[in-house]
Amino acid sequence: MLGLNATISNHPYEVTAEMMEPGQANFIARDALLQFLRENGEVALRVAQQLSRNYYTAYEEIRTLGLASSPAEKFAKLLLSWDSGKENANGPFQVKVTLTHEEIAEMIGTTRETVSRLFSDFKKKQLLQVKGSTLVIRNKPALEKMVHG
Repeated sequence: MLGLNATISNHPYEVTAEMMEPGQANFIARDALLQFLRENGEVALRVAQQLSRNYYTAYEEIRTLGLASSPAEKFAKLLLSWDSGKENANGPFQVKVTLTHEEIAEMIGTTRETVSRLFSDFKKKQLLQVKGSTLVIRNKPALEKMVHG
């Protein structure tokens, strides 16, 4: 549910979302959702569990990216976070990247130029391959070694 944290905390939802594939989105008014949660304890418990998962995911991302010592380590961590886990555990995996180098730079706290250099370096080291907007991670174990040193 997009905006769940903001709805429960009564704060503005400060991010945007873009659908990668055709789909449907529905709006639920805050008052209606809160009333539904008051009347359905099991659903309220599930919402609390989801909020807790969101918190721990955000905490882990901040901790790991914040404690990374180099832009390359942060970039490797970001690439690994995009793995859906559907592929072979140590084999190549593909991900559709719709982010610009500037947006990636903002995510890992560096500059667009550094991200461009990292893409180039990682390609030279055969860690990844770019095919249009598809990114192929060719050497997941090497990225994991960069992250876990």
